[in-house]
Amino acid sequence: MTDRSDEASRLARLMRDMEELEKTRTALLQRVERTRSDLVGAGNRTAAIRASVDLLCDHMADVGATAAEMSILENEIQEADRTLEEVRREASGQAFESDSLQETLDEADEELERLTSILVERKGKHSKGH
Repeated sequence: MTDRSDEASRLARLMRDMEELEKTRTALLQRVERTRSDLVGAGNRTAAIRASVDLLCDHMADVGATAAEMSILENEIQEADRTLEEVRREASGQAFESDSLQETLDEADEELERLTSILVERKGKHSKGH
């Protein structure tokens, strides 16, 4: 009787562990989705900034080069470059976080598989004995 209650207790603990891992897996998937969404947003901002830089370059080619106009255009390009660099750094950081989250998710999946196999082995042993 004690063996049965010990096994039932262990089985219940394994089930709680599996539920906790599943919750963690779901939370990680949500974080990955948010990161993916952020990366898409960063990509869109990068495309918009690149388009702005292209427009600035076209504008520079068309403008007769007076000193005041050239100074204004140079400042705009520098600001666009700074913004583009910030977006690149942000995208790089988010890619790193995405990779880290994917590794954590992979580890959680492995742990879930391990616990599932333990649970299946236990169930298989019990059904053979009955």
